[in-house]
Amino acid sequence: MTSGMSGAALPGVSRTAVWVAGLRAAEDARPDRLFDDPYARAFVAAAGGGGGVTDAAAAVPPGASEFRAIRARVFDDQARAAATAGIGQVILLAAGLDCRAFRLDWPAGVRVFELDLPEVFAFKERVLASAGAMPRCTRVVVPVDLRGQWSGVLAAAGFNHAAATGWLAEGLLPYLPRTDSDQVLATVTALSAPGSRVVFDYLEATAADRPAVQATSDAVRQMGAQLLPTTTSPVDWLTEHGWTARLFRVPALGETYGRPLPATVDMVASNATALVTANR
Repeated sequence: MTSGMSGAALPGVSRTAVWVAGLRAAEDARPDRLFDDPYARAFVAAAGGGGGVTDAAAAVPPGASEFRAIRARVFDDQARAAATAGIGQVILLAAGLDCRAFRLDWPAGVRVFELDLPEVFAFKERVLASAGAMPRCTRVVVPVDLRGQWSGVLAAAGFNHAAATGWLAEGLLPYLPRTDSDQVLATVTALSAPGSRVVFDYLEATAADRPAVQATSDAVRQMGAQLLPTTTSPVDWLTEHGWTARLFRVPALGETYGRPLPATVDMVASNATALVTANR
């Protein structure tokens, strides 16, 4: 299978998407997997491990695969919960190579908008077409740079500003400077009608000197991207924007799924990357 674009041709932050796809492919092969992702392997094969992805994956500290499997399952569950609650439009910010539109069972009438860089979709759509993938919902691809102004492009793609929205930002904010994170949250807030929900993961500012965080940051840097702290208090950050937020630590979430993190994992560093859900 060929995509017409190698992993080396993708921008740095998007090459990390190939790396994460490799972790999802490994999870999909487990008999006790937390989620199904039949397309992850196809993305890795099409990328050919380009752009240092293979070397970076080897350098990631122990527990990274389990950590991201737990994170992906939480985002899956949040997407399902929003749709089950009657939210008819779900936005995947920095959708990357995830295939929730294809691999989750969606209620009738749900629209899933995927937002990411044009280069990502140039790669992603070719691979999905080669695999004969068919979405299980109305899927809308919106090529944008989330560091710029994108609300108008989203509206032109059919987004309903007056309807409640489920926003998922998996693996986005830890790659953005604080000013860009502020802009993304301000845009999401401005577009969110009452009843909307948002979920994202973040990296605490106090975690940068932890060995496990440094190891992961070094691996990400090999792929041309950089991990950045998001905020010292995400709950306060969201409250200031009019959201009611809750914070969840990944190790505790792993316990609830019957997938505790390995004992060798730096729990302080693992707790530094948490997930936040919020309602409006």
